[in-house]
Amino acid sequence: MRRIVQSLGVVGVLALGACGAGGSVLNFATDSNPDHVIITAAGPTNLARVLPGAGLALSAIHVKGSQNAFVNGNNFRWSAALTTGGTYNFTADGNQQRPCQTVTIVQGGTTIPYTADFGIYIAIDPVNEANIIFFPPTVLPVPAGATSITPKYPYCVVVNAQPGKISGSGAGTTFSPTGPPGSITVEVVDPANPLA
Repeated sequence: MRRIVQSLGVVGVLALGACGAGGSVLNFATDSNPDHVIITAAGPTNLARVLPGAGLALSAIHVKGSQNAFVNGNNFRWSAALTTGGTYNFTADGNQQRPCQTVTIVQGGTTIPYTADFGIYIAIDPVNEANIIFFPPTVLPVPAGATSITPKYPYCVVVNAQPGKISGSGAGTTFSPTGPPGSITVEVVDPANPLA
């Protein structure tokens, strides 16, 4: 019995030594700035797919290095923009990509692709800024100067999370970026055929 206890003690000391030398998935480096940000969609499939008017929960984490070591922090500045192209993941493993369709507007009698800031469709968790809900509008509003808007489904919105640190208070609060932003392409699907 005494040998087992001594063996467990030695194993514990060695394990702690390995963790202190960076042998853990946690980041023990003195530089706490992330290399990149990973954004994931809630749910078992991690597919960033949402109906107009519905909500999609997204989460971001700071990571560092090729092993994606977790960097502690939850301060992010979120943004979103309607795109005029690109692709989205159709399958959970990302092996099947499909093209994003384009939303068009008629302006001055001419039909043109439409891009817009979709940041107003983000609700940030007030307790943890790493979590948001993205909820695209049920009906896209016709922008000023245009006579109509036509969404072709699925259209895509790129959602970004910029990591940073907050300093100051009140009106003197500032946000300082600490690393490059991460992004995820969200597919906004056709309400009449959401699985197409």
